[in-house]
Amino acid sequence: MNDLLAARRKTGTPDPADAYARTELLSPATQLVADKDAYLGNAPTDIGRRVADDQFELFVVCQPAEAMLQQFAQLTPDFIAIHDIGTGVSARLIAALAAASQRKLQRLVIRRQGYGVALATIEFVELPLAAGKLLRVYSTQVDADMQTRQQLAQVLLAHSRLGVMIVGDLPAHALDSQLQPLRRAITSGPWPNRQLLLVPLGNAPSLPAQAAALTGNTPVVVSTTPQVVRPADAWNFVSGAWNRIHGSPDGAASARPVPRPEAPAAAPTPAATPLRHEPAPVAPFDAPTQPAALTPMPVPRAAAAAQPQSPHQSAVWAEYVQRCAAIKGLQQACVFDLELQRPLAYDGAQRSAERLAAKGAMLHAVLCDSADALGLGTAPPDAVVTLAEHYLLLRPMPGRPQVALHLLIDRNQGNLGLVRAELHRIDQALLAPNA
Repeated sequence: MNDLLAARRKTGTPDPADAYARTELLSPATQLVADKDAYLGNAPTDIGRRVADDQFELFVVCQPAEAMLQQFAQLTPDFIAIHDIGTGVSARLIAALAAASQRKLQRLVIRRQGYGVALATIEFVELPLAAGKLLRVYSTQVDADMQTRQQLAQVLLAHSRLGVMIVGDLPAHALDSQLQPLRRAITSGPWPNRQLLLVPLGNAPSLPAQAAALTGNTPVVVSTTPQVVRPADAWNFVSGAWNRIHGSPDGAASARPVPRPEAPAAAPTPAATPLRHEPAPVAPFDAPTQPAALTPMPVPRAAAAAQPQSPHQSAVWAEYVQRCAAIKGLQQACVFDLELQRPLAYDGAQRSAERLAAKGAMLHAVLCDSADALGLGTAPPDAVVTLAEHYLLLRPMPGRPQVALHLLIDRNQGNLGLVRAELHRIDQALLAPNA
């Protein structure tokens, strides 16, 4: 061996061991960092520890809502919370925002310390601010037991910089019942949030009065927007409200504001209408010295891709419900757009059609969310709900992923097997590729 090394030195042949050592010194495999947060990519105000590029974990020894309260008190982050009232679109909205901004949908998993058992999972998206920071937008559609879900939703709304409540198509008494727990929480306090935005998806004439009564004598400012055509349009009003909150004290726009959003075609009023005008900022939610406007503002794909129905499509749907009306036992039929939550064709009264479309979209969203939470795949749901005297049948339309059918069937006259067979024949006649 010594003779071999001497021969290599004499002839100038490099030693492989020496070459490997030099390579290791020039580009070491192991590098040292001074801060574990820098290594993991955690910001000082992050809630939870990043464990993957789309997941944070928070280990707790108390209830999840109490743990989040402690985190908010310690870190005082600015964030937006989006809450559903009589609907289930907040999770879909933040997923669309993540896709539009080309960022991953994030999850915060709250686990029991020492056991690792997941107590709750909160979904959110991080959007870029003008100052190079990230703004979290949380959905209160938490994956947890019912009590924990309600408590976390209330905590997120109470400690957000802007709380957004998307209101489904509810009658006045049902809306009042849904708002009652929030009314108690706001009036009894503590409720640091000073800005709430109500976004109706349906016709809600009682909403302004309900919103005015929501806060009582508290300094919380409640604003309502015009009715939005689709859930994705709600983001125009949310971003506008955020920029107004973060405007300079004299009302001037911030350095890099988002352009004032235009209202959707069906809602001509361009801005939210404040119901109260005497906000009383409470620390730590005082206006920042350097306003941070959301920029760039992502546009969810669903809003950009929506197209009006062609005359041919309208005629197809009209004939479809006419044929459905001939099915024995069928009382009402509605073909509707899932994203718009609006009827495309129906057999029955206009008001019934609007309700069938809105409630069908809500049922579709709940079923999709349940299937996702249980890991059952993403196929569109085909469901039957059995009531005392009726069946509700919800089914996707073949080859039309954004369109569904909602039927009301008399149980005493209709047979589900025969109904499905007849619907299959109608599909073949009207929705076949060559039709």
